[in-house]
Amino acid sequence: MVGQSEAQFTALRYFALNGTDHADHGTQNQMIYDYIARRNQHAEDQKLRQIVQRANVA
Repeated sequence: MVGQSEAQFTALRYFALNGTDHADHGTQNQMIYDYIARRNQHAEDQKLRQIVQRANVA
């Protein structure tokens, strides 16, 4: 099961870390945590949902 959940976060990891050069894994983990927290805070934002929905169709 560990391999399955790791695979689900591969895209997120690449998105959050692409083009970055961090000194350690703690900093990388904090970036991922911040992204998830921000996404969850804006989960009910209708304008953002419309943008994501258009992107998913394309």
